[in-house]
Amino acid sequence: MAASKHIRIGARLRHAREQSRLSLGEVAERAGVTKSFLSRVERDITSPSIASLEALCGALGLPLADLFREPETTLVRRSDRPRLAELPKDADVVDTLITPADERHVTVLESVVPAGGSGGSELYALPSECEVCFVLRGEVEVSFAEESFTLGTGDALTFGASVPHTWRARGDEGARILWILAPGLPDPQGAIR
Repeated sequence: MAASKHIRIGARLRHAREQSRLSLGEVAERAGVTKSFLSRVERDITSPSIASLEALCGALGLPLADLFREPETTLVRRSDRPRLAELPKDADVVDTLITPADERHVTVLESVVPAGGSGGSELYALPSECEVCFVLRGEVEVSFAEESFTLGTGDALTFGASVPHTWRARGDEGARILWILAPGLPDPQGAIR
């Protein structure tokens, strides 16, 4: 890391505090610092000592090293996206993986669907908690055991990925769909039916 690079640890501390749903006062009390000091640290106005940083990290349950860790960046070019053969779908549907295969926080897939293409006639579930279907182009019907939703271009539907469901493109133009799953699929390139 270049010596001139400034790491905004205050923003990282604030993010960790907010993710833990703790108030400034709660963290300050746990760390043995004042609220005003913590506020100045979070705004990167004050540079805390190592001892203060250790106390703040301890109050947040955050490893000290995480404050200085560079975020990982992975570029996946459209031409390099792996095709996924094992997802439930008709043969003419092309699914590609947008996120890296080893990303565990989120999986993002794009489906290019010909007219009438679908996720198959059987309901299926995926090993994740939350799924978002975002229609980039066309019209898509997402069906569950008891109800269906018709989505147009720009519409999004969020639901539990483990709830049995299927989908199909409606109309003559086919569809392009973005699927977002969190947490990420354990093995998006393997069989997940």
